[in-house]
Amino acid sequence: MHMTPFELKEERRAQARLSRRFASEDRYLARLEKREAIADQMIGELNSGKLYVYPVGGKYREGTRADLIAFLIRNNYA
Repeated sequence: MHMTPFELKEERRAQARLSRRFASEDRYLARLEKREAIADQMIGELNSGKLYVYPVGGKYREGTRADLIAFLIRNNYA
């Protein structure tokens, strides 16, 4: 079955929209990975083995690595 010119145009528009969406998701994930890497460098370890952060102008916090990374990103320290 042949597609009409209108259907072809709509198909191309849908493909373009999808490719823009994938490109946007890729850029978002790249930014997120970069921020996570920066936050990971800000995490320290105490002698007891606990992990902590004490960002400049922020407050001291202990927790798991994932919690601390989320804290730093959420509060724009990383």
